[in-house]
Amino acid sequence: MTTDPTVSAPAVSAPAEVALRDLATADSLLLALDFDGVLAPLQDDPSTSRMVPESAAAIAALARLPHTRVALVSGRDIATLRQLSQAPDGAWLIGSHGAEAELEGGAHGASAPVVRSPELTPAEAEMLTAIDAHLDAFEHTLPGGHGTSDFLIEAKPYSRTVHTRGIAAEAAAALHGHATEVVEEFPDIRVIEGHDITELAVKQATKGDGIRLLARAGEPTAMGYLGDDVTDEDAFAALDELTDSRALDSGLTLKVGSAQTCASWRIADPTAVAALLDRLAAERTEFLRSVDS
Repeated sequence: MTTDPTVSAPAVSAPAEVALRDLATADSLLLALDFDGVLAPLQDDPSTSRMVPESAAAIAALARLPHTRVALVSGRDIATLRQLSQAPDGAWLIGSHGAEAELEGGAHGASAPVVRSPELTPAEAEMLTAIDAHLDAFEHTLPGGHGTSDFLIEAKPYSRTVHTRGIAAEAAAALHGHATEVVEEFPDIRVIEGHDITELAVKQATKGDGIRLLARAGEPTAMGYLGDDVTDEDAFAALDELTDSRALDSGLTLKVGSAQTCASWRIADPTAVAALLDRLAAERTEFLRSVDS
């Protein structure tokens, strides 16, 4: 796993400058981004997450450009992602860690739309019911007399997410420990760790699956992915595989924050992301104008 080099926008190191220039000057660009922690600062209450205004403006500008596609890839379900992100027209959405997809058209808009929101199988429905019952049974067992009513349990179509941001470490550890015990009875439940969350999912899709779907549908010559969480490592690895296999001319993997990662480069936080996206939008606009002139 790499921890260096560090990238701080708008100034980036020389090798990262090359990678960023490759995106700006690509024949066909697909830029994929996580939402929480990348475009939007992390919040104690996830329902209050909103995109940094400068990032919103930059991805809207990118989405309007020819031969350029923007995609959001998130653990959020697509309905919630669309509502909170207010993604620009034409943006593609991958939700529920890759299980859901909403792609309005294929390469150059020529293919049929891709809309994927699979039904729960009977086994998956049984697991989701078991997760709900297990979490409900946790009431009044936390240190300090806290119950599940003191914590946010986010219901998603294929998972339940237990949020522990802002609570005492002892209580968070106890809640995490209880939540994951359900896997002893249902080993097919996927436990997803993230920033102050424990998610119990009944589908096995990853953000790496989402990246591969985006590449197939969009047929870009270059892709970039920005992510901040553990689940984004699957996306980084998938994009590296696509680049190494020559399915892409170039690819950029960019980790937001200081956690360990397999991404090639780093950037500090959502504010720095906004500056980088603004720069990319300006440079790609200039490149496309020069091509047309």
